[in-house]
Amino acid sequence: MDDEANAPTLRDIADAAGVSVASVSKVLNNRSGVGEESRRKILDIAERYGYQGKTARSLHKAGVDSAAMLMPAEFYSRSQFYEDVIRGALDEAAAHSLKIDVRLISLDSVVAEVEELLQAGKTGAIVAIGLDQPEALERIIASKLPAVLINGMDRTMRLNSVLPDNWSAGWLATQRLLSAGHREIVHVALPHRLSLRRRLEGFRVALEEAGIRFDPQRHVLDLSKFGVQESQTQQVVRQALQDGSLADATAFFCSTDIVALGVMQALQSSGFSVPEDFSVIGLDDIAVALHSRPPLTTIRIDRLELGRAGIQMLMKRIADPGANIVRVNIGVQLVERATVGPVRKTAR
Repeated sequence: MDDEANAPTLRDIADAAGVSVASVSKVLNNRSGVGEESRRKILDIAERYGYQGKTARSLHKAGVDSAAMLMPAEFYSRSQFYEDVIRGALDEAAAHSLKIDVRLISLDSVVAEVEELLQAGKTGAIVAIGLDQPEALERIIASKLPAVLINGMDRTMRLNSVLPDNWSAGWLATQRLLSAGHREIVHVALPHRLSLRRRLEGFRVALEEAGIRFDPQRHVLDLSKFGVQESQTQQVVRQALQDGSLADATAFFCSTDIVALGVMQALQSSGFSVPEDFSVIGLDDIAVALHSRPPLTTIRIDRLELGRAGIQMLMKRIADPGANIVRVNIGVQLVERATVGPVRKTAR
């Protein structure tokens, strides 16, 4: 199937996948209306057949046929968040016939590993996931390769980026607790990245709009001060309950679902009930949030769309290197389950 006369058609792919030509067209042109299972099947067959649509021909014209996907291994191993982000990006790349070389890099040597990759000269573009270290971003910018940041942000506005609207996520979560009558809300967070600090900022603004003066000592439980990871949230919260530093709290807004689950476990192991004694709301809507007891109220981030949007942004950059830099915030959504209730009527 090397020459144009024998090139695979949409009908060939549709027949092999057992779907309609219309479905194949929707998937290969990045439109909605096709189930995830069928979408992945179509993309797999298109890649196996060597299908080249308009975007593939555009890549060939631009001299770019591959991209390196860089992501800190620590983020990937510690969180369920990134699995869907990567899957969405890989699916979208396959739809554009863009080959992806996935590279997990160490946070301790981000700059060195980025430098090594660029010096090798074996990639035509960069997809950076979860990277916001200024030195690494400077090196990517200096390479002048088409690049996009997914779930990261370049504050100098020299790299395209796509990320959840973290500020709105923090604001929405806090508004939900305020609407239930809570005024003593504690934000439990590990604010080691800019995205997580944006969630904290949304929390602060929501409190101030409700007439509550923000006090970091009163309103924030910073896990980084205890030298722990998200998975160790339970022990910090249990200790805080014991020493009385959470004596006035009635609700917790947690920077991630993993943190929220740790908070719930600490409360329950200390003899409290959720939401009868305390309300808890998380952020991300990872799979386990639905299966906690009780099911976790959270803010949903469409992680598949986050990955797809990043690749779409990269494709536009490849086609037009001189276009204006764009930062896109993907919308978030409150998912109401069973961990937010009114302020308790009796003292603990």
